[in-house]
Amino acid sequence: MPWKGRIMKDKWLSAALVLMTLGVGGCVVIDAKTEEPCPLSEPDEVTIREIEAVGKLTFDNDRCRGYKNIAERPGLGDRAQVHLVEAAFKRLTFENAKVDVLLTLVHNPCFSPAAKAALLDRLDRLTFESNKRTILEALNKKT
Repeated sequence: MPWKGRIMKDKWLSAALVLMTLGVGGCVVIDAKTEEPCPLSEPDEVTIREIEAVGKLTFDNDRCRGYKNIAERPGLGDRAQVHLVEAAFKRLTFENAKVDVLLTLVHNPCFSPAAKAALLDRLDRLTFESNKRTILEALNKKT
């Protein structure tokens, strides 16, 4: 029965290939990432003052750009995030600018539950259902 010898030879060859692959390629390490709190980049009071300064800019486009720059920052504190949500609704005229800033904040890895609550409390201030839906979908993807 020559086919039995061939099967054994194929099994040994397969085992040798697996061992060589592990030896050459190294070990596979699975890193279970634990969620760490975001390190604060600066005190909330300083960021809140900056948000207020941006709010005093003349043009909506400049305010939108300034708010987005703040919303993108890693380590943005809870109070600063809530204040940014409030400022976006209060100081931005155009709804697309509000949505742009709010989505930028939602996509920040340090987006906080406090900011989420502030955003949900004010969501009905958006006029268009499609914008409300877009914000809600972004929030749902976050959880």
